[in-house]
Amino acid sequence: MKNIISLNLIFLFFAVFVVDAAGPKDLIIHLPFEGDGKEVKDVSPNKFKGEIVGKAKSVPGIVGKAREFNGGAAKFDPLEFDVPKEMTIEFWFKPSGGVKCGNRMDILYRKNGGGRPHITFCRGGVTMGHYFATQGAELEIKSEVIQFEEKWYYFVATQTKKQAVMYIDGKVDGKTAAGNDVRIDFPEHGMSVAENAGGGTFFKGAIDELKIWSVAFTADEVTESMERALNVDRRNKLTTRWAKIKSGG
Repeated sequence: MKNIISLNLIFLFFAVFVVDAAGPKDLIIHLPFEGDGKEVKDVSPNKFKGEIVGKAKSVPGIVGKAREFNGGAAKFDPLEFDVPKEMTIEFWFKPSGGVKCGNRMDILYRKNGGGRPHITFCRGGVTMGHYFATQGAELEIKSEVIQFEEKWYYFVATQTKKQAVMYIDGKVDGKTAAGNDVRIDFPEHGMSVAENAGGGTFFKGAIDELKIWSVAFTADEVTESMERALNVDRRNKLTTRWAKIKSGG
């Protein structure tokens, strides 16, 4: 029994530490949401600094800890980076009590002012939408998911000059033509996680491992990224089980 568990731990260790689909130089921001203070740490090379405003607490996540928001948000002043030619946004989310559309909820928005992108629940009768922009137009992808339950989901949105694609749990959930270069307004207006620009459209639930990349993931890379995070979760659970066995629990 011990040998089987040890081999599983070794396998998962190597599975977790394979090189990301994109390298650190392609990482614009990475919020692992570890810790329980007011500061929100970006562990990308840019080291952006944000702060929690309102109610949020640390909870178990997919990778280590996550932040559960309940009338709070993570706010960032304008982010200094060059607008990329391509882009990927990825994160895990777990809505408290599921999503029952009534009031609008924003999971990603700007800190101040209008613009794009934003990822929003219950806007204009759409359960979930990815609202993005090119240098020539503001566009959207509507999710085909009718109802989100209280469980973890993996969200990815990729964008190139040709098209934008949205994935839920590694599967294509919608796509549309883009037709122009990427536009992202976070360098001008800042970024807000779990609320819009001070309008009270709070997302209630947990968010983990939010990353924005300056490359567009392929479908295979989306699957690899999802599996890598799940392998960390399995490894943590296996480590806990192994500790209990060793202690006689």
